[in-house]
Amino acid sequence: MGNILMVCLLTAIIHMVETLTYGARIAGIKTRRLYLAATLFSIVALVARTANLIQAPLLGYYVDSVILLGNISLLRDSFRLIIFSATLGSILAVLLLPTFISIFIYLIGSLERTESLGRMVLSMLSADHLLKRACKRLGKNLKRPRLSHLFLLREKKIPKRILILYIIVASINTVGVLSAIYAGALVPDYRLTASQMSGILNGFSTIVLTFFIDPYASLITDHTLVGRRGLSDLNALIIYLIIGKILGTLLGQLTFIPCARFVVLVTTLLQKM
Repeated sequence: MGNILMVCLLTAIIHMVETLTYGARIAGIKTRRLYLAATLFSIVALVARTANLIQAPLLGYYVDSVILLGNISLLRDSFRLIIFSATLGSILAVLLLPTFISIFIYLIGSLERTESLGRMVLSMLSADHLLKRACKRLGKNLKRPRLSHLFLLREKKIPKRILILYIIVASINTVGVLSAIYAGALVPDYRLTASQMSGILNGFSTIVLTFFIDPYASLITDHTLVGRRGLSDLNALIIYLIIGKILGTLLGQLTFIPCARFVVLVTTLLQKM
């Protein structure tokens, strides 16, 4: 039970960090330092990847233990709990997003002054009373979410196809690996083959994200940077994407089993070749 709770915690952190990175666009526009924001975005994304490296072996050990017990229903329920933790992590990010944007703006300024990521980190670590200074800085940048931003959704619209596609992408990204692992438990003799099928599911979502969603989001960002659109347009886009991500993780509860069955079907077809 301890392993699955740790996996849920790491999953929540991963999805929280992924959602918080949406704020990098806003911070980059406000400071007019979009490339510096992209650099810091990459650093923040490392947190999610590091959590993933820890999560994967824990999840693998838990799955092997449950398969040895022959309790597949427990595995299914545990995976649904993991998917739910992804939803919680995304919702928590909404509460932290304004604070994250403020801190991001501060870090962009620090990086510009020091002109080196290493020097910026060292200057922060070598500061006297580091913990006290960090708490003070966090207090200054702490901000509450504004409900007024939701009214932007009435005034600013994005194409429905973008929102629907993003919900589907978020759903597949949430359950892709879990569905493949669960499919491996359903066909234990070909468990390795089934687990590798997550690449097909996530590959599909990556293609949709790259060809349809990212270009639109980049266009809105660039137009905001050069003044062709207002910051409210970018704020509305971020709100829509965050809502889409939360809805996508919720949809993952429904798509989890169908995706697993799809993986089982492909694995069975490969077996007959």
